[in-house]
Amino acid sequence: MSRIFILIVVLVLSIGLSDTIFAQVAEQKTQNLIAALGKTKHKKKEKKNVSFELYIDIKSEAVVKNNIRDYAGVYESSEAGYRIELRVLTDGKIEGSGYDSDFDSSQKKNFTLKDARIEGALLTATKVFANGETKKLEAVFNNRTVTEGKNPNEINSRETKYGLGFIDSWGTITNRVFLEFKS
Repeated sequence: MSRIFILIVVLVLSIGLSDTIFAQVAEQKTQNLIAALGKTKHKKKEKKNVSFELYIDIKSEAVVKNNIRDYAGVYESSEAGYRIELRVLTDGKIEGSGYDSDFDSSQKKNFTLKDARIEGALLTATKVFANGETKKLEAVFNNRTVTEGKNPNEINSRETKYGLGFIDSWGTITNRVFLEFKS
């Protein structure tokens, strides 16, 4: 009798512990992704009597929503050729579809999301393309702030948008992708 009780206690604790570990892993992945999506560039060129200075700073902040249904909608980057539509069913299951840009041919590659899950601000899923190819997706819901100007002290514009960010790799090409929330 006591063996069964101990076995049940161990089983319950291990289930609870695995959820806690997954949440910690998701939080770490979120922070790593947020850091990877950021970028600061400051260029200054002078030739003869002409000076050119450019400053761009991109920062992201993870967005955690209270209701998983609030993540549903269309996320798109028309200039980069990416789109994801997320749907949250009444049972909480997440479905999605969209397209990626193929760097080699500039063609759109349609996909559906399989095993989609949202933990905190992290979306994980597998993209299943029309040709059967699969690709892992780890993306973060975030507020992205782009600051532009001549230098850090002379800022011309600052704009913050909500969306979904991820790192996309095709062969040797790696791209920071931000999909703005459309609806």
